Amino acid sequence: MNLNVEKQLWFSHVYQSQQSTLLSWFKHKLQHHHQSEDLSQEVFYRALKSDYCFEKIKEPQAWLMGIAKHVIIDHWRRQHVEHLYLDALAQLPEEYYPSAEYEVCIRETLYQVHLMLEKLPQRTAQVFLLSQLDGLTYRAISEKLDISEATVKRDMKQAFLACISLYNQTD
Repeated sequence: MNLNVEKQLWFSHVYQSQQSTLLSWFKHKLQHHHQSEDLSQEVFYRALKSDYCFEKIKEPQAWLMGIAKHVIIDHWRRQHVEHLYLDALAQLPEEYYPSAEYEVCIRETLYQVHLMLEKLPQRTAQVFLLSQLDGLTYRAISEKLDISEATVKRDMKQAFLACISLYNQTD
């Protein structure tokens, strides 16, 4: 039998046997139950696109729950970033609000930048935010954090390289 056909049959069986369990788990974890279906589908999407060898999976439910935990963490992170964005948007006069299409792009970009900053060393992310959000000069950052300007420049280089990497991933 073709390996892809075997994988499809195995995955179909796992989907049918585990979908309701995942849906219940997400409903238990979330306040808004309408998101549960989307997130449970995200688990299966990630599972299907993973390169994991399905023959080695002895406990499909445990495997899927591991993926589900990552999905819910990503969901909560995204929600946190969206709340911060909405708080910032509330500070603007209404005439400066972005269009709905542009707002979706802004939210997705903010989330990607947030994930990128989480991967950086804490000081590097702090230096980047002080420069880009607070508008501080490299000298002011070095004084504020009690580090050399050369260190600020190295941290900024690292952060900008991470931004470029992020930009290249979206192309």
